[in-house]
Amino acid sequence: MTSTGAGVPVRVAHFSDTFLPHRNGVVTSLQTLIPELHAAGHPGLLVAPRHRSQSPGEVGLPLRSIPAGVAEMRLCHPRLRHVAKVADWSPSLIHVHTPGTVGLLGALAARRLGLPMVATYHTDLHAYADAYRIPTCALRLMLRAYARRLGVQCPPAERREEIIDAANALLYGDADALVVPTEAILNRNAWLARHPRVVVAPNGVSPVRVPPGADQEFRARWGVPARAPMVLFVGRVTPEKGVDLLAQAFRTVLQTVPDAWLVLVGALYKRRWLRRALKDAGVAHRTVTTGQQPPSVVGAAYAAAQVFGFPSQTDTQALVLHEASLAGVPSVVVDEALHKASPLRDEMILTAPTAAEMGAAIAELLLDPELARGRGAAARRRAMDLHPRRQSDLMLSLYRDVRSRASRPDARTER
Repeated sequence: MTSTGAGVPVRVAHFSDTFLPHRNGVVTSLQTLIPELHAAGHPGLLVAPRHRSQSPGEVGLPLRSIPAGVAEMRLCHPRLRHVAKVADWSPSLIHVHTPGTVGLLGALAARRLGLPMVATYHTDLHAYADAYRIPTCALRLMLRAYARRLGVQCPPAERREEIIDAANALLYGDADALVVPTEAILNRNAWLARHPRVVVAPNGVSPVRVPPGADQEFRARWGVPARAPMVLFVGRVTPEKGVDLLAQAFRTVLQTVPDAWLVLVGALYKRRWLRRALKDAGVAHRTVTTGQQPPSVVGAAYAAAQVFGFPSQTDTQALVLHEASLAGVPSVVVDEALHKASPLRDEMILTAPTAAEMGAAIAELLLDPELARGRGAAARRRAMDLHPRRQSDLMLSLYRDVRSRASRPDARTER
């Protein structure tokens, strides 16, 4: 791929099933990538679900939607009039970021408008379908609906794995490039590895400026003693993120660091499940849950923490690990594939996905503040090299390459 720079603007229509006020890795990626491209002279149109708390113009094409009942995902009805509105904006290509109904609209727009399409595979759909216990019959209905909307024959699929792979093929099979944040997801999903053009492009993260004293203000607000050792988790507080494992690991921590606290920052959808997980681990009295918070509060939480515990085994990149590193907080992870693929792997501590081993690693850092600070400083230096501009440059180069390939005489004009 050629390096980016001045040239003909590339107009990209981005399709996402999730955006503000919800906060997750996809939203963070969009909030980073689109402004970086715009600053370089390449406009972006964001197509996403409408929400009453969004500011005017925050979403270029807001769509009426209803809750999907799974995390913060929402459902819309992809219509040809939506495709017409996208066409009025005159995009150069389509970039699909999620596999829901808005992502389906992106795939439909690419087919109808004869545009090249790039797709980013942010999440492990197999793991999420299992974690949220989505019935196989519901997945089958989704597959049929997607095939009908795209005007193609529904692929034969009966087992859960086959149905999800078939849905992936419908949405992403014709993509001119399939972007994955790290190679970790390729180790979990054989279908992705078979795609004819897979590009590894880590998402960039910008550091959050935290004013002096914000860390202590955070502690005071949530009842964490000023000098107590603090373990932090940021992300959806849900089963697929492994929060129950972290709770069990924290019980191990309390055996050697009895004054430690565990703070969980992120959207909480299964309160009863969390209460039971904390009670079973015996750590409810030393655990704080804040719910979803704005970036300034999340930044203060990082500043207040000594260790970042990340028990998930379903993430493709885990941008929160980059955020923690930028804040100088050392991380303990349990996902070997993610650790191996992460550009921050040398600065993260990998343990087996057991409460005993994860808890022991966290406790070691809490008991040795100098070791924790050294690890955190090294992680911050490495994370600073992963500037968002590097991601936008890589994506712009990919966009241009995809457009060049699509403009060849032998390229497909009908998808």
